[in-house]
Amino acid sequence: MSNTLPDPDTLNWGAMTKQEFKRMELAYELQDEDDRPITRKPLPPKTVSLQDALAVAYAAYRINNNTYTKDTRRFSEEGSKTQFDNKSLVKYYWQKKLNTSDAQWLPSDFEMFEPTEADYASVEEARKWMKRYVMLGLGELDNFKADMVKELSQDEVKIAGMGRIAFAPEFIKRDRHETSLTKTIRVEYRDSKHIEPVGAVVEGVVEFLDKRYSAQWESYNYTCVIDGNLVSFMNKFDHAVGARMRLKGKVKSHTKNKLFSADETRLNYVKLYKV
Repeated sequence: MSNTLPDPDTLNWGAMTKQEFKRMELAYELQDEDDRPITRKPLPPKTVSLQDALAVAYAAYRINNNTYTKDTRRFSEEGSKTQFDNKSLVKYYWQKKLNTSDAQWLPSDFEMFEPTEADYASVEEARKWMKRYVMLGLGELDNFKADMVKELSQDEVKIAGMGRIAFAPEFIKRDRHETSLTKTIRVEYRDSKHIEPVGAVVEGVVEFLDKRYSAQWESYNYTCVIDGNLVSFMNKFDHAVGARMRLKGKVKSHTKNKLFSADETRLNYVKLYKV
């Protein structure tokens, strides 16, 4: 028994009010409960194989039209299905599949899905791609990429906290594109030069090499080539990589390409027209 309460035989129980008597009686009962040794051990976290985890991530990616969606979208139109974000799709799948304690709180509009053979085939291609980093090592990688490589090098992953797993399909698609783009710039546009002085008007036909959407600016950041020279700019309209358009804009600054140290001209006030 703990020493926090006095010996009950030393107390004048008869002099206590009814409320005091009940309070002291409960205190001694709870003290006995607290003094019992704790023998239960915490349950180990549930894990699944990396292959299955990635297959579910690729299934979620496929459901969202091969894009990574950060926010769940619900629509007012009758009959329109909720578009869950990728991370939630992966989380809800495993909660329902393994019938975890959180499964009872699944959204009523969540529809269970299963990975297909094509999803598992994508997993195999992804794991082959990631093996190159094991050979190259992690020394020259930025922190985010190094963390992704470590996450995708495990045999099993915890079902709690699959954020990186859910993002893996998008990460690998971007990584492949960046690797290919870096090679293209290094081989074909390494001699790129800055065009026109700052403030000058630029006109010509550009080919789109890369695009990144910025939610902050609600615009796409494009990298293009014009007459063998690299240019970049923001534009609100979605243009396909590989497309060619006529451009008119002004030189904002002279910079270097982020993937390969080649001269790149930053433009603003850009207008695009069909060729």
